[in-house]
Amino acid sequence: MKIKLKNIIISGFIAALILPFILITDLFPFARFGMFAEPVSSADTLKIFEAEFYQNHQWHNLNAKQFNMASGSFMYLARNYYYRNQSQEFLNKLSQAIPDTSIYAWRLKFIQISGNNPQQADTIIIETLIIR
Repeated sequence: MKIKLKNIIISGFIAALILPFILITDLFPFARFGMFAEPVSSADTLKIFEAEFYQNHQWHNLNAKQFNMASGSFMYLARNYYYRNQSQEFLNKLSQAIPDTSIYAWRLKFIQISGNNPQQADTIIIETLIIR
């Protein structure tokens, strides 16, 4: 009887220690490296993704609201596809969602603005998709 009670108490104590870690949903070290996680970087930089389309012999910025898309949703999708190295697929889906026949090409740009010097920005053209 004493051994059974002792085993129950030890098992309960171990379960009480381990159970919170099993039930927790956003354990910090694991959440940071999750499916949609970004690489660790300093928080003083602003990262912006822009899509442009080539129409009438010039590049135009895509206004997400003009095509019934929230700008936050566009940024989330662009960032997600960029960090998964699927920018070409993102531009394909974007061109299918906006089927304008006068658009010749699409490109995705990544703009990084330093918090120390907002006048200085780095712009990278990630991907270009030529439709026709």
